[in-house]
Amino acid sequence: MKHIILVLLTLFFISCSVTNKLNRQLDRSQKASLKDSPFETASGMTSKLKVQKKYRIQYEEELNKLLAENMNDTIILIEKYDFICIGCPADNIQIFIRNKLIQYNKQIPEKNYRRTEKLLTEHLCDSTGYCYSIIIELKKEIAKGFMWNSKPENFGTDNCFGGGHTFYSVIYPNGEIESMYMRCWMPKEFRNEE
Repeated sequence: MKHIILVLLTLFFISCSVTNKLNRQLDRSQKASLKDSPFETASGMTSKLKVQKKYRIQYEEELNKLLAENMNDTIILIEKYDFICIGCPADNIQIFIRNKLIQYNKQIPEKNYRRTEKLLTEHLCDSTGYCYSIIIELKKEIAKGFMWNSKPENFGTDNCFGGGHTFYSVIYPNGEIESMYMRCWMPKEFRNEE
């Protein structure tokens, strides 16, 4: 009997550490993106990341499942935070893989996320005709294979009055994770291209 309990406890702790591994990797990658960020607003995001690490367990299992089922695919994870809420978790999560979008939206006043799923066209548009232009641009930058996240100022600014805070994290098939913090993503036509 003691042997069975020992085996069960061992399996439980192994599964917990595997599940938490991705959460820790994402947390480290996102914190690193804050250190390298040119945006002044990045310094205020540490408390939100600490909270999100606890909330991320609500969709971490699905991320692990997607990684296991799609071993040759890159996953893009977007975690969006409200600008005026200090120390709050992300209120919108988007997981992109191939032509699938999985969203988790924070429910208020509950402390959980509501999950939805959409199939997108090959051009990353949904059934209403809305195209996810940020993802289209990110996929192109990632395909170039040249540190897409090294210059966030090429994609946006922190000189804006609306919007929120967003982390873009890319999970590669080899398990590597790269993240970028963005205050306000700017459409290409409004960017100062040099």
